[in-house]
Amino acid sequence: MGIQKTLKREDCTLVYDVWPGERPVAIVLIHGYGVHRGMWKPQVKALQEAGYPVINMDVRGHGDSRPTKSFSVRAAAEDLYAILEAEQYPKTIIVGLSMGGFVTQEYAAVFGGALGYMVVGTTPMFMRYANWEKLALQYSGSIMKYLYTWKSLKKAMSKGSTFTPAAYNEAMNMFGRMNKEEFLISWQGLSTCLYERKIRLDAPLLVVCGDEDTRGTIKKHLSDWPVQYPGCTVKTIPRAGHLANLDAPETFNKILLSFIKSCAP
Repeated sequence: MGIQKTLKREDCTLVYDVWPGERPVAIVLIHGYGVHRGMWKPQVKALQEAGYPVINMDVRGHGDSRPTKSFSVRAAAEDLYAILEAEQYPKTIIVGLSMGGFVTQEYAAVFGGALGYMVVGTTPMFMRYANWEKLALQYSGSIMKYLYTWKSLKKAMSKGSTFTPAAYNEAMNMFGRMNKEEFLISWQGLSTCLYERKIRLDAPLLVVCGDEDTRGTIKKHLSDWPVQYPGCTVKTIPRAGHLANLDAPETFNKILLSFIKSCAP
C-alpha cells in the first residue's frame, strides 16, 4: 500500500506517494499537464505486481501539490531532486508524460544519475524550434484565457488528449481538480520552457507516442529525437492518444516493464 508524503518547498508543499517493493530500482512517475498523479494508477498496479518501488508525485500546481504562486519546468525538476534526496533511493528510472516529459529532460540535463529515462507524448526540449512554434506555444495561454470558459476548456483538453471514452472520462475528472486560474498559471511556465542546449544523456532514453496523439507538433517531431539524443529508442502505441498510458494501459505497461528490465536487468 502506498504511503502519502509531503515535502515543503518554497511557495508550495509537494505531495507524493511512495510504494515499497523488493527490487532495488525505484520507478519515478511524473504526470502530464492539468492532471495529477492519479493518472498512473494502471502503471502503479503493474509495477507493484512486478516488485518495483514507486515514487508517484503531484507536480507543483497540480493535484494535492497546491496552491502555488509559480510554476516552471526547472522548478519542477528541482522539486523532483528534493524528493529523491529525501527518499534516498540510490537507483531510479524516471518516467514522464507530456509536461512530465519536459521535467524528465530538464532533470536529466541538470542533475542526471538515473538508470534510464522514458518520456511519453512530448517533444525534444533542447532543440532549435521554428519561431512560429515557440510563438504559438507562448500565446496559447492567452487564447485559452479569453476564448474558452473553464468548462469548455476542460472538455477540449480531455478530448484532445485521449482516444478512448474511458480515458476521456478519467481526464475530465482529473482536470476538474484545478480551476482555470491555476491552469493558466502553470501553463505560463510550461509555454516558455523550450531552450537550446547541447546535452549528452547519462542513461538510455525511450521515447513513446500514441499513434493517435494530435497534441501540438509531437508526432511531427518524432524523427528529431534520435538527432537530439543519439542512441535513443522511439516507439508508438496504436489506438492511443496523448494519454497513451490510459488509452492502452496493457500495451503501455509491457513497453514500460521491458524498458525497465533493459536498464536494470
